[in-house]
Amino acid sequence: MRKLALLVLLFGGAVAAYAGSSSSGPVEFSLVAWNDGAWQNGYPYVIEAVNDPGQSILFAMCDDYFHGGMPGDMWQANITQLGSDNISQARFNNIPGPNGLYPLLLYDEAGWILLQTLDTPRSQFQAMNYAVWYLFDPSQTPCNGACQIWITNAENAASNHFPDTDFDKVYIVTPVNQHDPNPNGPQEFLAIGTDSGLIPNPGNPTVPEPGTFVLIGSGVAAIAGRRLLS
Repeated sequence: MRKLALLVLLFGGAVAAYAGSSSSGPVEFSLVAWNDGAWQNGYPYVIEAVNDPGQSILFAMCDDYFHGGMPGDMWQANITQLGSDNISQARFNNIPGPNGLYPLLLYDEAGWILLQTLDTPRSQFQAMNYAVWYLFDPSQTPCNGACQIWITNAENAASNHFPDTDFDKVYIVTPVNQHDPNPNGPQEFLAIGTDSGLIPNPGNPTVPEPGTFVLIGSGVAAIAGRRLLS
């Protein structure tokens, strides 16, 4: 199995565990920052559990191109462990396809892409996030060049049944209003943890250094939908 470089702590904080079972109930999160201060830069977004500020920082990949939001926003979210194959609380669980398992296939492809960030150069992170956005919203998400390559890579991995991929380490963080039609509502995120939950551990991750994040003031107005900016 692929050796996973695990999530890191921001500002030296310790990270609390949040189980991947829907039975654990919603967790309140806040959006701390975008990568280099702009949502268009893609992975990693920085989110944290509100009840443990500064001690539960997570690096996450947004899979939701339609919804917006700003650093400082807070929302309640359900956490789903992708390896459970139960995506009933996930935002894109009703995407039409050739069969009932099609939405799960999309999440598996997105989770596979996220896991590749652990041993892929940072220069690819933006294209990888756009590929994940494209999986769930191909009509609105721009996807050219490297983004298309990552789509093809994910499809090839799916056709080979995702060899050496541990989906128990991928978590879906979904707003409790999972099918919210408001484009200014909170996004859905994917994050990496362990088999036990979102528990970062010491390691040598490939995410940017903390100093590359620009924290945005809470007084900035919310984005009026990603579709207007695509």
